[in-house]
Formats: sequence, structure tokens, C-alpha cells
Amino acid sequence: MSMDRTTRVLTTTAAAVCAAFAPLAASAQEPAAQTTLQEVIVTAQKREEKLQDVPISITAVSGEQLENRGVDSVSGLSAVAPNVMVRQSPGAKLISVVSIRGSVAGQPAIWFDPPVGLYLNGVYLGKSQGSVFDVVDIERVEVLRGPQGTLFGRNTEGGAINFITREPSGEFRGKFGVEVGKFDHRVAKVNLDLPRFGIASVSLAARKEERDGWAKNLTGPDMGAVDTEAARAALKLDFSDRFTANYDFDYSSSHNRPSPTTLYATSGWGGTFPSLLGPAFIPAFGPAAALQLTTAIQNAMIPYVTTSRPDTVSTNGGPISEASKTNAHSLTLNWHVGDRDTLKYIGARRLMDFGDRQDIDGLPLAAIPTGLAPPFPAFWGMSAYYNRHTEYEQDSHELQWIGDRDRFNYVLGLYYFKDDGVTTGSQLFTLFGQPPQQQSYAVTTRSKAVFAQGDYRISDRWTATVGVRHTEEEKGGWSHRYYTTGFGGPPAADILPLTSYDADFSETTPMASISFKPNADLNFYARVAKGFKSGGFSAELSTPDITTPFQPQTSVSTEVGVKSTLLDGRARLNVALYNTDISDQQLTQLLPGTTQSRVVNAGESTYRGVEVEAALLVTDGWQVQLSYGYLDAKYDKYPDNPIICQTIPGFGQLCRTDSTSIIDTASNRLAPYAPEHTVNLNIDGRLARGAWGELRAILDYSYLGKTYLYAVNKSRTAPNIGGQYWADMDGLPAEKNLNARLLLAGVPAGPGTLDVSLWGRNLTDEDDLLQGIDFGMFRTANWREPRTYMVTATYNW
Repeated sequence: MSMDRTTRVLTTTAAAVCAAFAPLAASAQEPAAQTTLQEVIVTAQKREEKLQDVPISITAVSGEQLENRGVDSVSGLSAVAPNVMVRQSPGAKLISVVSIRGSVAGQPAIWFDPPVGLYLNGVYLGKSQGSVFDVVDIERVEVLRGPQGTLFGRNTEGGAINFITREPSGEFRGKFGVEVGKFDHRVAKVNLDLPRFGIASVSLAARKEERDGWAKNLTGPDMGAVDTEAARAALKLDFSDRFTANYDFDYSSSHNRPSPTTLYATSGWGGTFPSLLGPAFIPAFGPAAALQLTTAIQNAMIPYVTTSRPDTVSTNGGPISEASKTNAHSLTLNWHVGDRDTLKYIGARRLMDFGDRQDIDGLPLAAIPTGLAPPFPAFWGMSAYYNRHTEYEQDSHELQWIGDRDRFNYVLGLYYFKDDGVTTGSQLFTLFGQPPQQQSYAVTTRSKAVFAQGDYRISDRWTATVGVRHTEEEKGGWSHRYYTTGFGGPPAADILPLTSYDADFSETTPMASISFKPNADLNFYARVAKGFKSGGFSAELSTPDITTPFQPQTSVSTEVGVKSTLLDGRARLNVALYNTDISDQQLTQLLPGTTQSRVVNAGESTYRGVEVEAALLVTDGWQVQLSYGYLDAKYDKYPDNPIICQTIPGFGQLCRTDSTSIIDTASNRLAPYAPEHTVNLNIDGRLARGAWGELRAILDYSYLGKTYLYAVNKSRTAPNIGGQYWADMDGLPAEKNLNARLLLAGVPAGPGTLDVSLWGRNLTDEDDLLQGIDFGMFRTANWREPRTYMVTATYNW
């Protein structure tokens, strides 16, 4: 459990900086000194409560804190709370990989549901595709850790992240900001509240961002470019003191170029091109020609291996881009039936259009000469290129009855969710010796649930909570894969005929907790909850077993914790210990030499750990926040096919799975995307203040321990190696990130005030590997963005 040395140094530095600047801060003339930490209000249990009173591991980050950290989407939330990791999907910045306490989805396609629920104003966002979009006018973000199956429902087995936007105020006010920076970075944003007229209050917000690519592409547009826009309109209607309606419209559009994909190694978990493809080519070419051809492919790739972040790249496919557009409507009705009862309805509709075109081989070569005489091919294609287009729509309806009966609070609810999506795409994988293909699949979900939760105050110190949710779900779809005449051309021959499938799943997810408050500043709690993640179909497969569903993933999580307010309100310290037992865990495997992914149920696993969150008001104007998460993830049962490795004379070592037998590989497996340590340190201090405004310095440091792309084998020599992937090949290094902002705020300017700041991301210019894909015979990589800096000016009125 050793913590990264950089973390220890920064923690020590933080204390020294605070002590050094404390006299300066104290000498500033100010009308009212801050003597306690600001109270945090959350709605994690469908009602407003103090964060310290809620018996759940939850982190709330205010809109101001998010703005100071430069966070405007889920992609910026990595390490913002203990045991929370957020990364882009390999080669796709608009698809998120979100892990909470090790629960993660490593599959970005729409046929797979993530185990961490993303919400916008309480409305569930169904898929990982298109999940990275700008959210404007954010009031706060609530990050709930552990199963939230009772109140939040399906696919929140690992936790939930809820973006909450600001309601219209009914007063005329707003702000306009601009930002410029490195790589010709440009941002313009505006927030406007209109005066209340009659029963109506309206707020409007918009944001536009553009940035050039940070990696020069010698054969096309530069990689890493950004072009996004987002808008929001909110309407609040106060029909009476008892009945209100809130309508929200959110729009987001992105037209980006992904971060560069580079060739990282000419070997993969299965071997090399000669060892993996050579024997397969023998029937067509003969042993000598098969060895010559695959060796030529391997030798052509070697000069392009890149093991550090590139400044320049070259691509060999067609246009490279990724785009996403979402339109979301939501309506919330609140009727205060009496002084103690509220009837609430939340209805939403969301449309998402996603598309990307990717060159995933990391090579600049379109083809290489083989050196073979006819009838063998004189040239061999070196492309691994695809395009993909998804149209997705979802509708949800939720009805809640929220009541308060002195010692008893309760929530009763009904929920309905449906979605429909279709993905189509063309593939050109000449690198694997495959002709062009077309793949299409559709997904449908119909889900309904009933839930209830109640809190009973046994005494002034003891409160017991019980809840239960029952979910029934229908899933279905179809898949079709065929060869085409040319890339994107007409059908030539079926690989998988049009195949339909469907299945029903259901689960009951109870929870219970008890809390003990010996005084107003101390809250001990214990909680147990069951989580549920629905099953489905591996829609990308081209084999007949595509109609066999993978099963739901379930978990039972126990947690004990304490929430404390110390030093007369100047400090908070929250600690939680948890243990999660997962059954039928869903994990993704990539079939070698293809883009076909299969989800398997991996038996049983245990995720346990510790989470610590602390905040201290050092002195008026100076605040330090520190969070730490420790995660110990291990498999208890992992039945899988054994790996057999053999040396093929002339071709090298070949590793493959033996599909004729099953062994337990648990003791030799490491879990994916489950960093052992997560750390976040935030220092926010006022350097000086006067009639001209105030000068603040904000430092934010995060650390994520080493992770793995897949459920890897720890040792190559263990007797129970199985499945796919090796730890020494498919690991990702620890991620360290230092951001800082120097902010001059509240400068008087006409009828309003002006804020000006200089800030930067990745100030130490870390250039680590961020993502990758192991294709079995070679590996590709995606990299951290380089250091960036920006200047921001915002006018408030």
C-alpha cells in the first residue's frame, strides 16, 4: 500500500505553502471572515439532505470547484473522488471508461451496458458511446460509490455520477467568458438568467470550444483537434406554492479528431505475425511463402514502433474523425400534496447520433511489397481501418411519492425505461488478410421497476433505513455481418446471416443501513446493498453462439463508515471501509485478429478497500481537500479455457486458448481498470484581497495507480494460465496529473465584476501511455495530451 513519492512531497508542500501564505491572507481587510467549511447539500436519497447525514459514500463537487478545475464533462472527473477513474476509450475521446471501486465497462459498443450509471438531473444516460459531452450551467456533481440499485436502479452496481444543473433564478443576471491558450485553444461561453415574468423563470447557457490538434499528421489533418458546442435552456413554471414544473433542453455537438493511435509493439499476447498468422496461411501459400509473407509484414512494421508520446504521426486509412450529437428533453413536475408529501414525475427523451472513422493500426503504410513471385500477391495491404455510425434514442418515466412522517421518511416509486439503437459500420482489415466487411446490429431494451425506501428514526441518535427495488427487463436485437465488394461497397457474401435474439432478465435489489449520531458532528453508519447489471448479447460476434446471452452481473456490498465534522466546523473527515462480492462478473475479450468482442461471465470476485476524504479550513481564505482510495481486487473463481503456448519451427511461439477444456484461472488473474491507489489533493488559497478584488491560487494534483486493459494473467508460467492477455504486456502505468490556476476574481467593472485567470493542465508534461489495444499479434497505444495552458476572462453581472 505504498503511496507514490510525488504524493507525499506534494502533501508536505501543501502544508508549507499554507503556513507561508497564512499571514498574508490574514492581513487582508475583509468584511466577514470565514470560520467554518461550507455546508454541502445533496439529493442522493431523492430529498435534500446534508452530505454528512447521508449513510452513503458520496462526494459532491460544486459548480465553482468544477469550473476552477476546468471540468465540463465526465472526462474531467478522474480521481475527483476516492476509487474513481475516468479515461477515454481506446482511440475514442467521446466514449468514456468509468470505473468506481473497480466496477468498469471495457466495451464501448451500445450492446453493452456500463456498471456505473451516468445521470443528468436524475435522468439515466444509457450508453458509453457519446457519454463524453459538455454540460453547461452545472450547479454540482454528486459521485455515489457502491451499489445504488434501490433508488437509482439498473446498471448502478458500481455507483452513480449525477450532473445537476442550476435552476433558473428569476433574476436578471449572467456571465460571459472567453478563453485562449496553447494549440490555438479557444472557448466562448455565456450564462443568462432572465427576470421572472408571470409564473415563468428562464435561464439560457451556451458554450463553444475549438482547438487545433496537438500531434501533427504528415498524411492528413492533425490529431487531437477539438470542435464542440453545447447549449441549454431551462424553464421553471411556478403555478402555485404547491405545484411547479421544470423543463430542460440540453444540446451537445462534437466534431473532433481522436488522439493519435501509434504502433506500440510488434507482438501481442498470442505471439507475432509469423507465429499467429503464418500457420493459418500455410494451406493457401505453403510453409515457405507463409513464413516469407508474415515475416515481411513484421519487418515492415518494426520501424514504426513508438514507445513514447509522438509529436508527429502518419495514417494510412481514410478520413479520421469522431462526432457526436445529443438532444435531450426532460420535464420534472413537483406537487406538494400536503405539508409532508410530494408527488414527483420525471420524464425524459434523449436522442444521440454518434459516428467515428478510425485508423487503428498505428501505421503509415497502405501496402508493402511481399517479395513473392506469382501466383502469390506482390503487395500486402497494411490497413486496419473502420467507420461506425450509431443512432440511439431512449425514453424514461419515473414517478416518486416522497413523504415525511415525523420519525419516518419514505420514497415510493415506479420507473420505466426503453431504448432503441442501431450501429452500422464498414471494416477494412487487409493487415489480417481479410476482405472488406460490413457489420450492423441493433439493440432494444424495455425495463420497468418498482421501488421503495424508508428511513425510521429509532431515537434521536439511531436511524434505520431499508429499501428494495424489483426490475424486469427485456433485451433483444439483431446482427448481420457480410463481405463487401470494396470498402463500404455492396454485399458480396454473408459471414453471419441476419440473426435475431432476445432474452428476459429480472432481479430484486434490497438495501439496508443503520446510522448512529452520538452528536451533531459525528455520524457512524453501516450499509449493505445488492447491485444488478443486466445481461445481454455480444452483438459483434459472427458465430452462431451470438444468440446465447451473457448473464446478469450481481453483487453484494457491505460498508461501514464514519462522517465527522471537527475543529468547530473547520474540518471534515469521512472514512469508509467496503467489501463487494461480485458474481458472474462481465468481462470483455477481443478475438485475435478481429474487432469482434465477446463478453464472458468470469465467475466470482471480491473488491475491498478504504476511502478517506478530508477537508480543512486552514485559515480564512485557505482550504485544503485531500482524498485517498485503496482498492484490493481479486478473483475468487474464474473458469476459462487454458492457454497453450508452443514453438512452431520457423514461425516462433504461438499462444492460443484450448476450447476443449475449462480450468479455474482466478489465482493467476488481475482485474482491469482497478488501480490500487487513487489520490487527489486540492489547495485553494487567497493570496491577497482588496477593493480591486481578490487573488487566489488553486493547485490540483491527482494520482491513479497502475491498471490493466483486460483481466490479465499475472504469470506466464503459472499452471492455470487461461483466457487471454499477459500482465507484462497489457498494463498501463500510473497516471499523475498536476493542474494549477492563478485567479484574480471580483474586479469591479461597471455594473458587474471581472474574473481573470491563468491556468494549466498536466503542468509536469507527463507523457505516459493512456490506453491501448492488444490485437494478439501486435499492440497499439494512445497517449496523454501534452502540457497545455490557458488564459480565461469572465464578466459577471
